[in-house]
Amino acid sequence: MAFAALTGGSVWLVLGLVFVLVVAGARIGSYYLRYGTIEYRRYEEQLVAYDTALGAVQWTTSVDSATFSIRNAIPDRLLDTGTLAVSGADPDDRDTQLGPVADLDATIERLELPVADPARPERDSAVIASALLLALFFLAVPAGLALSPKIDTAQLIGLAVGVGPIFLLPVVLMIWAALRRI
Repeated sequence: MAFAALTGGSVWLVLGLVFVLVVAGARIGSYYLRYGTIEYRRYEEQLVAYDTALGAVQWTTSVDSATFSIRNAIPDRLLDTGTLAVSGADPDDRDTQLGPVADLDATIERLELPVADPARPERDSAVIASALLLALFFLAVPAGLALSPKIDTAQLIGLAVGVGPIFLLPVVLMIWAALRRI
C-alpha cells in the first residue's frame, strides 16, 4: 500500500486495501468460529468447554490440576472482555483459553476457578501518551521526506524500501506498547 501511495497508483491502493480487508475478515471470522460459540460449564471438579455450534466438547480439565491465569490481551482491552489462559486441558494436556467472556470476574466467580492473581494491569495514560508521541516522532521523518519538494518519486521509493523498515519497527513497537495499556 505504501508503494501505491508513493507512486499514485489508485489500482494498487485499492488492491492493497482489499487484501488487508480480506485478511482482517478471515482473522476475525476464524477467531469467532474458534471461541465465539463456546460455552463453559463446571461439573464438580471438571471444567468443560462445549461448542454449541458443533454440539461437541472441545476440551475438559480438572479444576484442581489446571493452572488459570488472566491474559492481558489487546483485543480484550479494546473490546472490554476477558480471557483466562488454561494450562493442562485434555485432550493431550494442552494449553488453551477460557474466553473471551464479557464479564471475566463474574465467570471466575460462577465457575469457582482458582485464579492466582485476578487483576489485569490498570490503564496507564502516561505510557499510552508517551508511546504514541514517540511513534509520531518516528513517523515525522518519513512524512517530512514524502512532503519535501526536493525528493522525487524514485528517491522516495528507494528510501521507503531501504530505510522504511528501520522507522517502521519502532513505530509498531510503540503502538503495541500503547495498546497493551489501554
